[in-house]
Amino acid sequence: MNTSVYSLHSLFTKYHRLMVASSLFVLPVSMVLCLSSQSLFAQTIKIGISIVTSDPTGLTQLRGARMAVEEINAAGTVLGKKLELVPVYNEKRDYSKAKALISQLISDSVKCVITSGGSGMTLKAADVAIENGILLMTGSSSSPKISALNDNDLVWRTIPSDVFQGRIAAHIMDSLAYKTAAVIHLDNAYGNELQKAFTESFQKKGGKVLVSVKYADLQDYKNTEFKGLVELLVKQKPQVIYIVSYGEDGSKIANALSPYISDDYKPALMGCDANYNNDFLFGSSQSTIRGMMGLVYIHPKNDANYDKFAAALKAHETKGDAAELSVSSLATLLGAESTNSYGATVYDAVYTMVYAMLKAKSANPKDIAAHIRQVANHKTNSQAINVGEFLKAASILAKGGDIHYNGASGSLDFDDKGDVTSGTYIIWKVHEGKFIEDGTISFP
Repeated sequence: MNTSVYSLHSLFTKYHRLMVASSLFVLPVSMVLCLSSQSLFAQTIKIGISIVTSDPTGLTQLRGARMAVEEINAAGTVLGKKLELVPVYNEKRDYSKAKALISQLISDSVKCVITSGGSGMTLKAADVAIENGILLMTGSSSSPKISALNDNDLVWRTIPSDVFQGRIAAHIMDSLAYKTAAVIHLDNAYGNELQKAFTESFQKKGGKVLVSVKYADLQDYKNTEFKGLVELLVKQKPQVIYIVSYGEDGSKIANALSPYISDDYKPALMGCDANYNNDFLFGSSQSTIRGMMGLVYIHPKNDANYDKFAAALKAHETKGDAAELSVSSLATLLGAESTNSYGATVYDAVYTMVYAMLKAKSANPKDIAAHIRQVANHKTNSQAINVGEFLKAASILAKGGDIHYNGASGSLDFDDKGDVTSGTYIIWKVHEGKFIEDGTISFP
């Protein structure tokens, strides 16, 4: 029996005898012990994960987190306890539910939360997490707004900021000698910030954004028409049109563009990471998007850690609850490499938090946050920990040693904002009705 539990048992036993001798009513010792063990001595360390089930990467993110938890539990314990993954589900990007879901996790004694479903969802969740002193980490939300949060170092991410995606998009356009552009973008944290990052970088390179139009972030776009906005885009005949959208809305924008494209005027189209899915590809006029280029985050190429993760994920048994089945029709894109990349970022989020717990010898969110950089960032005399080396890491940390975790998603050096400082993007192109890889760009 754990010493602290045993001591408590003795205390309650003595207390019970005293109260019986005094003829006072008390709860039975067994009930008191049950209540005390549930409230004071939780049997697991709970990690919450909020999933948007309509997100094409949602299932893979859930699987990445689950696989990490199962691996760690199979290898041993964390601070003497097993991990428990607690998922909550949002069917669509319903921002009104985001705060309630995080509050639900907090009421279930979760101290660390992983979010998915877009930057807007993460920002809503962050409000609750910061207020309640909960550690929040995301492997898919990329808005630069997340970097600017006054978060007491409680909000982190294992995916690069869209500052880099915007800069790379501008670099590609400049390299192709495009000097005029139009932008259509979602009016949310993702779309506004990616548009801003692109525009600033494109203008620094001597380019000119002739017009920028935005549209509402909705749960679906069945009844939305884009004709008026598209007319604004093409009015000044820009050389390139940058579409910052999700899947369904992006395809409706592409289709609305079709009547304005001819042999006399055919602008180049540039897309973003959120266009890289079958909703966009199959919903769009193929003649309009033929040759369209874009960017999407991906794992490092020719990386042994990612390869080991991907092989394990492929073999990992997927649980079959209804929420997961609703997202089981994932796009098969480049062998699902990009989709799996988001599984890798979430897998790394779990390991990073757990290694920080071991370093801190605490599951308190503030203690974990204070030790994340210590177990992730490269530093002199720290030992490299690769995918599948939990026992090695735990042994080093138990002896007071230093580690840096080389994850499935690559290097996890974090800056002072909690952002990773490196990453890789695919340059994708639409060719013969399919997405093909047209190159990769890494930073720094």
